[in-house]
Amino acid sequence: MEEKTAVEEISRLYPTVHRRLRTSSRLLPGRDLTARMASVLCYLMSCGPLTVGDLAARLRLSRAATTELLDRVEIRGLAERTRDERDRRRVYVRITERGRAAAGADGDVDAPDDDPLATAVRMMTPQERQGLVDGLRALLRERPAIG
Repeated sequence: MEEKTAVEEISRLYPTVHRRLRTSSRLLPGRDLTARMASVLCYLMSCGPLTVGDLAARLRLSRAATTELLDRVEIRGLAERTRDERDRRRVYVRITERGRAAAGADGDVDAPDDDPLATAVRMMTPQERQGLVDGLRALLRERPAIG
């Protein structure tokens, strides 16, 4: 494939792949929770109160993305943020009674088994998976992150 054709095809396909496979905004079947919201509740149930930074690290999200996610969880009354009385800069996230009820007694919020990305990868051959991973690594290698 020629370089120009590859650029055009990647530019055309990438937005469609992103839209089709992202799960962060999809509600779980029969629930008012997304998979990421369910993950927040699971971590808070199993670990107890966490700082925003600790939660971000566990979720593998940026602090900004975690804060946005927490806004949505907090609006639903599932968790709350409180400042540490000794260090006012530190903010803890605690699950609420409503969050416990949503998480269930064992903290299993029924995270979806139908993650679109996992499903798509499962359907690929090992060679296709490796080719995709190699191609994505090559793209990132040629355009390193700034900052």
